Amino acid sequence: MPPKTPTRPPLNTFIIRFWREQGAEGVRWHGQIQHIQSGERIAFTDEEVMLSFIRRWVQTSKDGKW
Repeated sequence: MPPKTPTRPPLNTFIIRFWREQGAEGVRWHGQIQHIQSGERIAFTDEEVMLSFIRRWVQTSKDGKW
């Protein structure tokens, strides 16, 4: 029996853009993240939204670590 070739995890590539806007209430940061393989993208103003989007695509172990 030939030796097993290790399998590679699925490739996930992201493009993340950040910019800031000056408004009446001061500076506010904005962002957009795109998952390259699917083309899906979202806008965000909170880093937790960005991280949740990444977690949807990145397989995690049972203990929640990457």
